[in-house]
Amino acid sequence: MQGKILSPQLIISDDGKRYEYDKNDVINLGGKDLAMLTGSQVDFVSFDERVAKSIYIINENVNVSGILSADRISSARTKALWGIGILIFSFIPDIGLQFFNFIPNIWQNIGYIIGIVIFVLYSMAIYSVSKAAASKSLFKNYIIALIISFLGFSLLILAIIFGAIMDVLANSKDVGIGASMIAVLFLGGIIALIVEIYFYKINAELARLSGSSLFLWSFWINVVSVLLYLSVFGIFVGFANFIFSLVSAVSIIAWVIHFIAWWHFGKVEKR
Repeated sequence: MQGKILSPQLIISDDGKRYEYDKNDVINLGGKDLAMLTGSQVDFVSFDERVAKSIYIINENVNVSGILSADRISSARTKALWGIGILIFSFIPDIGLQFFNFIPNIWQNIGYIIGIVIFVLYSMAIYSVSKAAASKSLFKNYIIALIISFLGFSLLILAIIFGAIMDVLANSKDVGIGASMIAVLFLGGIIALIVEIYFYKINAELARLSGSSLFLWSFWINVVSVLLYLSVFGIFVGFANFIFSLVSAVSIIAWVIHFIAWWHFGKVEKR
């Protein structure tokens, strides 16, 4: 009996009858994505006129929309892995390693370029997954998180400038480390926590779409790094340098887990 693939679960025979099937019954699938093979001619047998068995693809008709969907997923995964990989690499000087001491100026100068590359790659990955999953919330939450981060960063810059001016006017001998600067840094931590709310939504959706709980694990570990940062302005104020190094170490652990989550990105379900 012959027919063609209507969907990853359905075959229509030449006489117009429809048969359900399991991809494991496609003998010569060879790891191909059935969504890409919609319209392909198949040969099969059926014993109850409802389920197709022993299916052979005899004439592939590659579906363009299926290819685009598959490409979006694979390309999203690739972009995310490159972006996160670069980010992890950029953390190396922050955790106390001395491998780059001979090029400190070069590293500092390319920091902005690295940041832009990471941002572009990861943003494209989130957008691609959002499109492939037909999600109305994933990319929206990502944009909201970016807007809050940008506004918060701008506010911090203004607060730092204002604090420095106030310290000078007050003839402070410790410009930049007085109460005003501590308040500014604490404000940065609060803004970071607000941003984390949206990143929770993002990672929860990625976990649901991909089937990997590692997205949420990486999120919670990252929250720990934010709380450690805030602790500097409380009971651990005397251990600032150690805590900041610890924050960097915990952050890199979170991003390594996030990298693994993208590496094992399994599935994307239409919402």
